[in-house]
This record gives sequence, structure tokens and C-alpha cells, in this order.
Amino acid sequence: MFCYVLQLKLHLKANLAKFGYNRFLYPTIMGKLLWGPIGEQKSQSEINKFKQYIEQRYQLSFASYHDLRTWSTSTITDFWQDVATYFTIKFHFGFSSVFAYPVDSNSLFGSTWFREATLNYAEHIFRCDTGTDTNVFAHSNGFLQR
Repeated sequence: MFCYVLQLKLHLKANLAKFGYNRFLYPTIMGKLLWGPIGEQKSQSEINKFKQYIEQRYQLSFASYHDLRTWSTSTITDFWQDVATYFTIKFHFGFSSVFAYPVDSNSLFGSTWFREATLNYAEHIFRCDTGTDTNVFAHSNGFLQR
């Protein structure tokens, strides 16, 4: 497993270097872009709406996704607090701090995120459920349940 993970990391690193970060976001074969969102899909995407929210909140302008990503990694606390606010994360018990580096501040391993906060993951998954959709479960014995 370790070898596979290492190979995957090396493959990703090679592709990032070969194609550049923005081209890596979409599937490619031999450097040929297979698919990319059209203008309307980009403008209506949730990441674009979030980008606009950040731009308005901080009076910034990001020319690309890469610029937004760079900002997010340079202002980790602001970024993650804004993620929680924008996506209306409901904490049952609030947090005392958004982010705290571990003892070794050169790594994110061991970092503390939303210290003291509690939330219900399932509640967030189903919070937009209107109850009108039909769920179908198929069992291996051939039984179908709606």
C-alpha cells in the first residue's frame, strides 16, 4: 500500500510540473484536455459563488482558481472560518479558535481545527432533504425497496 501511495504522489507531482496546476484540475490524456466546464457552468458553480463571496468580503479579486487557492493557504484561519460561514455549518457547540498549528509549525499534521466545536455530520448531509425524493435500495437477494 505504501508503494502505491508513493507512486501516486510521484505521478501527481510529475503531472503538476508537466501540465501546470490549472490544467491538472481537469482530466487529460497525453496533455490533451478531455473536458472543461463551459462559461455558464463555471459562473454557476458553487466554488465560483464562494470565490465571489470572498472577493466581496475582503475587497479582493482572484483571476483564477489558483489565486484563490494561494490566498486560502496563506490565510488559513480566515479561509476556514469563511467556509464555515458561507456553507452555514451548524456547530452545536461553538469553537474557541478556527485553527492552531502543532508544535512543528512546518507541518499541518497535528493541527487543531475548530477547537472545542461539535457538529453532527449526518445533520449536514441531510439538511436540504425535502422528503420528496424517492430512495431505492436494491438488495443482493433481489429484493427492491422504495
